[in-house]
Amino acid sequence: MSNANGVAAHLILGPREEPFLAAMLASIEAAATLLIVNDNAGDPSPHAAALAASAFGRRNRLVVDRTPFSGFADARNACLRIHEERDAGDWIAFIDADEVHGTAVERVAKNLHRLPTGYDFVDGYTWHFFQSFEYYTSIERRMMFFRYKPGVRWEGAVHEHLLGLDGKRIALPYVYAHYGHTLQPRRHAEKGRHYSSLGAPGGVLREDELDDFDVAEYFAPEYPRLLAFRAQHPPAANATLAALAPELRDYHALTARIVRAQSPRVKLRNAVRRANYELRWRGRTLDTTARLLLS
Repeated sequence: MSNANGVAAHLILGPREEPFLAAMLASIEAAATLLIVNDNAGDPSPHAAALAASAFGRRNRLVVDRTPFSGFADARNACLRIHEERDAGDWIAFIDADEVHGTAVERVAKNLHRLPTGYDFVDGYTWHFFQSFEYYTSIERRMMFFRYKPGVRWEGAVHEHLLGLDGKRIALPYVYAHYGHTLQPRRHAEKGRHYSSLGAPGGVLREDELDDFDVAEYFAPEYPRLLAFRAQHPPAANATLAALAPELRDYHALTARIVRAQSPRVKLRNAVRRANYELRWRGRTLDTTARLLLS
């Protein structure tokens, strides 16, 4: 049965545990009518319990595909095939397991049907937290929803991009959280190795370096970019943040010490960066259509 006004969320999960998965699912449970997952982890999957315990699992709003991983585009295209088979709705929520939304995402999802047909993309902004829950590197524009049309598809083994849509984009004055770089430094290094194996550029640590490397040196290019977080975390993330804080305490304390030692020049530069980020996303309130989606 067609669900034209529905929103299906598409999610890719791999073999690693995802500490923010339950929080992410809770944050979007009122925004999506169906969750389509490509879970390419081994069997049994480390994600099975979190998926089953979510509102999607409990209310029979979950479809899990176990197609083996051969690249990010193929994994996302597996979700698109299921979306088409299920006639799952006109809109797709683009989500990752380490991103947690605020409550406003529900209003946006419920207003998507009011968006003029010339628009195919709805973007928000994300705080990119880095080795801390109290500091972030940037606020970046991020695709939140895209319109489903026959023939739409993903391309690229890594840093995949979407083909088949040529409509306009709209950005909303809305910021949510990306926590993927707040976990153990080894996890960050392992992700870099994985992306490199798929063709992403950039230097990575060797496998024999993963157990013992200088964290401060490894993250030296990022520390000067860190900005103090002065807002509120998404409510759905709070329990997870509290649970993870003890095991990440030493890494996060290192980050705080390095940021506090920033030179006056770096602090001034970052004050300008902060103002620019705030102006960029808050300025979207001038767009009447953006305000409509958040109403």
